[in-house]
Amino acid sequence: MYKILIADDEQLMRDALQIMIEKVPGFEVAFSVSNGEDAVELCRKEKPDIVFMDIMMPGMSGIEASKRIYANNPEITIYILSSYNHFDFAIEALRAKVKEYISKPVSCDMIRALLEKHSKSSQPEQLYWNMTLKVLKEKDFKQMYYQVPEIVQELYRSCGANRGQIQTAAEQLGQNSFNYLGRVSARPVDCAEMFPLSEAALAAPAGMEIWLFRVLDYIFQQTSIRKYELLQNVFSYINARIQEEIGLTQIIENCAVSQGYLSRIFKNCLNVSVMEYLHLRKLMLAKEYFQSTDLSIAEVAFRLGYNESGYFSKVFKKYENITVYQYKKAVGASSER
Repeated sequence: MYKILIADDEQLMRDALQIMIEKVPGFEVAFSVSNGEDAVELCRKEKPDIVFMDIMMPGMSGIEASKRIYANNPEITIYILSSYNHFDFAIEALRAKVKEYISKPVSCDMIRALLEKHSKSSQPEQLYWNMTLKVLKEKDFKQMYYQVPEIVQELYRSCGANRGQIQTAAEQLGQNSFNYLGRVSARPVDCAEMFPLSEAALAAPAGMEIWLFRVLDYIFQQTSIRKYELLQNVFSYINARIQEEIGLTQIIENCAVSQGYLSRIFKNCLNVSVMEYLHLRKLMLAKEYFQSTDLSIAEVAFRLGYNESGYFSKVFKKYENITVYQYKKAVGASSER
């Protein structure tokens, strides 16, 4: 059952909309408010699935309320209702990321068509976004590592073989994730600017997994830094040396932090040890090498700071539950030389 919020300063309009909406199976009006401020606050607390928002209300306008709701809860679908048939209003509404700009008066048939369209189109997107949101909220880096392939699989399942749809869906997923980052760390960032989708990411699910892992790793880092500022130096040190032989000793010596304290805050923020974090980062880089180069297993291990390919293979098997050779073969790289 989809939960809907109606925000309109006219009681008659709120009542009429509720009657029309609740004639459509699977939808219920759970909340009703008369101004933009209450709509924003209610969305923050209750997180409805859909908002019908009047464009002009006393105090905060529907456009401004929509911007604030989307910044805090990008998963919420917003429809703007307006008695004004002005092109500029429509453009402003679309810039606020609303789903559609709807001119009043509305009819039962119009509302039914709108909600049925929403139901058909949003379910796949809702699923892979909800999977991503769950990963971000649980703050478990290892769980994120394992969930990334499942999220990508669901994204591809919903888009089929349409490359344009895959790109649009991935970009929206990335931006939704960055909007979540802005919500928890007050750092609004453009995902497409920081992590543009490469040809490799769009070519196959395995490439998309690497891209999504990088996006989510960045968000994990930034949310952790907000909680513990000293992690800024720690992550900077790791990011600059992730392809070197690096361990806990080097990190604590170069970042002026005790081993015990660093281990505790890593566990608190990421639910992994420092070494687990390093291994998972390196394994994702290894996957990228195997997808894009013809390097041998030993060469990849050496490039990632593993002096013994046998140890690298052991780490890979521990986290992936398949051998390096099996993965290398699966992604189509040449066999071990």
